[in-house]
Amino acid sequence: MNKSVRRSFRGHHALIISAGRKDGSVLKQQLTRFGVDSSHYDGDWTRDSRGPFDLVFFDAEAGRGVQGVEDAIASVEGPVLALVGSDTPSALNWVVDRGIHGYLTKPLRGEGILAGLMIAYHAFDEHRTKVKTIQHLEEKVRARQFVCTAVIELHYSLGLTVNEAFQLLRTSSMHRRLAVETLSAMIVAREISTSALITDIQDRNNRVRKRC
Repeated sequence: MNKSVRRSFRGHHALIISAGRKDGSVLKQQLTRFGVDSSHYDGDWTRDSRGPFDLVFFDAEAGRGVQGVEDAIASVEGPVLALVGSDTPSALNWVVDRGIHGYLTKPLRGEGILAGLMIAYHAFDEHRTKVKTIQHLEEKVRARQFVCTAVIELHYSLGLTVNEAFQLLRTSSMHRRLAVETLSAMIVAREISTSALITDIQDRNNRVRKRC
């Protein structure tokens, strides 16, 4: 399935960390063309360089010596782009450790910056989607673990078969208008006793008899 790549960045705010004068000038000029405001950081925050920021550029060589550079990069919830001018392993390892979504090769030229932005935003969006998917799956696994634990507890405390315990759990969750996973978590946390589920079923049966 083809996904559209972001082409508009108007209104975004970029943090530029330790870019050289010439590279910084080229980058800032191009960002302005794209409607992106930019602020420069060399170790000291000024009033104009405060965030929040939508993306960050950092110089892979000069940036390593800037005080607080790693915290500054990590504080930006958006694409991270490195300005790379060296192939030394130490510099590249440090760049990779920053979790970059793209890079631009120094000396910077106007051509290629838009493409770099588009690729970096796409990589960032893909990464964020994958993180959310993983978190959702982890939550589902945890929820299922609660269900299994609650079923086992009902099995032993009430002398039910596993199938009977799960059916009791489902019926009681419907009676209480709760998700099975939520009710299971409450049972495991001792917020609801297992005997209370029997009471739920008895109350339900009594109401059915009265209607008849």
